[in-house]
Amino acid sequence: MQWPSWWRAAFGKRGRRARRSDPIRPRRSLGMTAALAAVLCGLGAFTLWGTLQATRATEAQSRALVLDAIFSEASSAVAVQEMQARHYQLEPSVASRERYLDSAAQADAALRRAVELSTGAAQQDALRLQAEQSAYRQAADQLIVMVTDRNPDAVKQDRLEVTPAYYTLQHDITEVSRSYHALAQKRVAELRSVQTRMFAATMLGFAIGLALVAAIWRVMLAYQRRVLEHARASQRQALHDPLTGLANRLLFQQRLDDAIEAAGPGSDRQPAVMLIDMNGFKAVNDTLGHHAGDEVLVQTGNRLGKVCGEGDTVARLGGDEFAVLLRSVSSVEAALEIAERAGGALRRNFQLPVGSAAVSGSVGMALGAPGCSAEDMLRHADAAMYRAKSSGKGVALYDPEVDIDQPGRMALFADLRTLLTEGDPDAQLVLYYQPQVRIADATVPAVEALVRWRHPQLGLLAPDAFLGVAETGGLEIPLTYHLLRIAVAEAAGWHAQGRPLTVSVNVSPNCLLDEAFVGQVRAALADTGLPSHLLRLEITESGMTTDPDRAQEVLRRIRHDGVQVSIDDFGTGFSSLNQLKLLTADELKIDRIFIQELATDPGDAILVRSAIELAHNLGLFVTAEGVEDLTALNMLAELGCDQVQGFALSRPVPADVLRAECAKAEQIARAALKPARGTMTTTEFGAKV
Repeated sequence: MQWPSWWRAAFGKRGRRARRSDPIRPRRSLGMTAALAAVLCGLGAFTLWGTLQATRATEAQSRALVLDAIFSEASSAVAVQEMQARHYQLEPSVASRERYLDSAAQADAALRRAVELSTGAAQQDALRLQAEQSAYRQAADQLIVMVTDRNPDAVKQDRLEVTPAYYTLQHDITEVSRSYHALAQKRVAELRSVQTRMFAATMLGFAIGLALVAAIWRVMLAYQRRVLEHARASQRQALHDPLTGLANRLLFQQRLDDAIEAAGPGSDRQPAVMLIDMNGFKAVNDTLGHHAGDEVLVQTGNRLGKVCGEGDTVARLGGDEFAVLLRSVSSVEAALEIAERAGGALRRNFQLPVGSAAVSGSVGMALGAPGCSAEDMLRHADAAMYRAKSSGKGVALYDPEVDIDQPGRMALFADLRTLLTEGDPDAQLVLYYQPQVRIADATVPAVEALVRWRHPQLGLLAPDAFLGVAETGGLEIPLTYHLLRIAVAEAAGWHAQGRPLTVSVNVSPNCLLDEAFVGQVRAALADTGLPSHLLRLEITESGMTTDPDRAQEVLRRIRHDGVQVSIDDFGTGFSSLNQLKLLTADELKIDRIFIQELATDPGDAILVRSAIELAHNLGLFVTAEGVEDLTALNMLAELGCDQVQGFALSRPVPADVLRAECAKAEQIARAALKPARGTMTTTEFGAKV
């Protein structure tokens, strides 16, 4: 037996498999609903048609039965009329004659009703029978008269006219009555057939409708299950990190609030919070790729989970920052023991498919205290974590005597975000400039812009106090654009005053991946009118390894506009010489770690000389930063370095005293520099720039 396709789809195994994999189930449900509506409409229409047919059959049956009864009555009346006529022939009397006349009147009345109540062919039959009745009665009346008069021709009259007329009338009435009786029976059979078909169709329609309702109900139940599953998945996604499956910041905050409330005042057990920041994680992303970085994050969550006990929570707050909630600890020693285990677990090398990664974690811990909120605990743990990172010890417990003066990172982040999103009306973010001295002629052709924050409550903050907050909070790109506009505007003012200086601006590596970066640089130059060659953008060497192709394309576009590009912190990144060869740049800056011990470490001197020669061979001029003594200045001149900056010449200063500071730096350089062998002349340097 071949089942309909909708039946197989709703109840068959094939239909069940199809429904699980069918991506357009709502369409199927709509189709079944339409089919059910069609079945119900069809069933209603058929029921209406059947009712009309039954009504018509009933009316036809009723008419046929009425006509059958009338013609039967007329047949009986004619028979009685004939009997009374024969009786009068045998016993002529007034009573017999009256009975004859009564029966004749009844026969006439019956046929008259038949004529009145019938239509069409039935009426024609009634008129014909009425005419025959009239002829018969006329002959019978004449016979009665002849019998009364004792006319000898009465017998002849009876034989020739009355008897033939009677038999003709009786035969026709009987045939007509029989035909309408048969018609009534036929109408009864038709009515029964209509009723049977209606019953069968109703049952079939009910069965089909029930099947469709069941199918639709099944689809709706499946849809409801999917909605519930989607709601559960959405709730989990809203409260869990998609990469590691750990709790996210929102869920961690909720559980921390619950733990603080559950501890209550006077309890001998309190919650504790650990904040963990990964050390060396960026190098994994840069050297091994982001997939390796993701694997490190997953393994970090697993390792922290093994350190914790039942009921504790491990969360990923964002980036490479994790948090652990110890729901109930009995003592400081117990909490520190868990923190040490967590730090030790993270110090083990991470075995990845692409190789081994040496990553560690800095752990900051804070314990709950009476009146301490969840926000307070997180802020304390954050302060302890940064102390652990800066001290290199790996683990630190919040100490109010030590950490009280450290600015809260959360508050700093909120203030910085407000400055960048709502504007900086009080000019809290300012730039200090450090002169860069050209060795060839002991002049200052350029300065490096370095940010400071004049915080209303905390005073003047150095970059180390808030740049990490900006980076972890995702504010490094808007901060870079904000400082770029300040630097370009001030450099344009110096140019208008007839003292042009090239301004170097540090650019976050993520800016090279931002689609708006080139447009921001062009807009800053166009708005201020600063010639493009007086702007130099400093890109860290390691920042070039995240997406080298994208970075090189962006730098080519920048340099095509005339903007200079500098490779900052050379020697501290993980880029290869091949990548350095492909870089589109003008300047190479040697990091301060190679300059600070240049006079005492022969190895540093060899590395610096090699870096200078490599840069010159690649067509780059070289700037050494971190020059803190004049001996290093003279050695750099002998090694062929082109440009220097450092505390030995000048510290970073505000823009309003920069001109005087540049003159001071030039004076110190002229007095300290010995004739440098092998260095470029002023003309050669200018041509290269």
